[in-house]
Parts: sequence; C-alpha cells; structure tokens
Amino acid sequence: MRQERLEHITLAYRRSVGPYGEHNRRFLEDFKRELVREQLLGPSSVLLGIALDDPVRIPADRLRYDVGLVLDRDQRTSLSTRTLEGGLYAVFEVPHTQSGILSFWRGLPALAADLPADRDRPVIERY
Repeated sequence: MRQERLEHITLAYRRSVGPYGEHNRRFLEDFKRELVREQLLGPSSVLLGIALDDPVRIPADRLRYDVGLVLDRDQRTSLSTRTLEGGLYAVFEVPHTQSGILSFWRGLPALAADLPADRDRPVIERY
C-alpha cells in the first residue's frame, strides 16, 4: 500500500447496477467501445472503475459500479460527466482476477483498519 494525492478529476462515465465481477468486466468493455466511437480513447487514457457499494452489505442486484475516462481539461464529450474529489488516497495493487479482487474485498477491513480512511468515498480501480 502507498498513499497518493489526487487532484479533482473529471470523468466521462456510465453507471451499471448489478452484481460485481463478470458483469462489470463486460460493462467496461462496452464502455471502451463507446469511447472509441467518440474518439476519446487513446494510448495514454486512464480508465477508472468505481465500486460505490460494499458487496458485503448491499444485495448483488443493487450494487452500483461506475466506469469512467479521466478527461483532460480540453476534452469534450456527449457522455455524462462527474467529478471525483481530490485528496489523499490509499493505493493497493491488486491482481485483476476474480480471486484477486474477491480476496481484496474480503481483506479490505483489515487493510484499512489503521488508515485515516474516509468511509464515504468509493473504492476506485485504475486501469
């Protein structure tokens, strides 16, 4: 784990509601195709996956997940946009496999126990 300071980030994004896992992988792939059509996806693009709900507390059919593209200041899009609050974030490198992600979620309470975490902020995946 390391800490990283992020500035306010503007995202072009889409939201999905449903179970995490394979559903989110397909959702991200569909989103990337949409970004290609809009000519927004390039070699230096940064994509974020944002898990808005704790799968331990929220039923799978109500889990919210956003996928977004970090926009440069001069980029324009017809997609919905949102801003992520800047600040200090804990960064964990997690194997992007079903077992790696599941293990991370199960261990997150222990991993974050000693951090001055803002529990109202979402978990963000960066690609």
